[in-house]
Amino acid sequence: MARSPSKKTPAARGRSAKSGGRAGKTRPTRRQADAASTSTPEAAKGKQGQLIGLLIDADNVSHQHLPTLRRFIGETPIASARAYGDFQGRLSGWRAAAQDWPELALVDQRSYTPGKNAADMRLTIDAVKLMAAANPPTTLIFVTNDSDFTPVVEDAKRLGVRIVVMGERTHKALRSTAHHYLNLSELRERMESEERAKSDPKAALAVLAQAIRELTPKTKAKALALLDQFEQMLPDVRFGDARPPRPAPPAREPKPAREPREPRERRGHREERPAKGAEGSGQDYRDNPNLSAAQQAQGKAEADQRRGQLQQRQDIIDALVDVATGLAPEGEWMKVEFIKKFLIQEHPGLEANAPRYAKFYRMLEDTGRFDVDLRGSTVFARLKPDADPAGQPGA
Repeated sequence: MARSPSKKTPAARGRSAKSGGRAGKTRPTRRQADAASTSTPEAAKGKQGQLIGLLIDADNVSHQHLPTLRRFIGETPIASARAYGDFQGRLSGWRAAAQDWPELALVDQRSYTPGKNAADMRLTIDAVKLMAAANPPTTLIFVTNDSDFTPVVEDAKRLGVRIVVMGERTHKALRSTAHHYLNLSELRERMESEERAKSDPKAALAVLAQAIRELTPKTKAKALALLDQFEQMLPDVRFGDARPPRPAPPAREPKPAREPREPRERRGHREERPAKGAEGSGQDYRDNPNLSAAQQAQGKAEADQRRGQLQQRQDIIDALVDVATGLAPEGEWMKVEFIKKFLIQEHPGLEANAPRYAKFYRMLEDTGRFDVDLRGSTVFARLKPDADPAGQPGA
């Protein structure tokens, strides 16, 4: 008599659903999306003076995240750093990856009894021991996707321990219980972008642009975190390194030597021209120190003659004093250009038959009633407080 095909028992169906995973746990399916970070790396790192305890559930976290974890912890003191799993079997890749991190201890824990997860039990026991130690860590970092650690996380929070959970598809119960949750893939991507920004300033500027876009009341916290990230990138950014080096210019062929020219015949010296002041232009010999001795003497004579002519024009001197008195109190400096401007406006016609001066401030000097000060390209003047009405300075 032929045997009828037997139906699968419920136990058999259960084992089939969990095939490929460890006993007592189901592996996350492809439909499960990565859980986005609920905190920023800066907030999760906390303040200075922290003592960190790192507990890694190696059964459901890839060893490829070890460099990210190490960079995240940085120089923060570590009370204990341990990873739990069967490192003699399918987790053998962890041994090679952990060689670059001497502080990390691999706790090899096999499941001797089917259906019992000894690695999870050992991790939980060590977490309790750390909290009960004489110098307990101020921050516990659980690297796992498993919700079974939710009770021990709740107990640690009640003892005042700061909890950071890191994973990829971490259960919502564990994420919501922790103080901070960071998605390992997001964290690794961010750290890699920061590393690229050290040689590419565009990446740092992109972070700044994103922070500006996020600067709204609802996303202000995220924007401030991005700005902090930009400030951390900034000291490492070398804008000169981003430019490609300029190619060396091609070597030029040496030019042929020129043939020497025949010397030209020297022309006779030109006759010395008189100083411009002698021609009545008003140019003062003191404004051109490159004049010859003869030109200096002729220019000085012209300046003395012009000064004598001005002293005979009391109407001009009185007008200059009147304008300066209206612009500023006696003894206070004022711009010469203002004196000239208001002299023309308030006393028109004075320039007729007046001595010709190329520089207006030279006229003020020749009156004997003004002090003149050249400050760069601007000339200032002031009335002498001890000048007498006759136009001569007092003793």
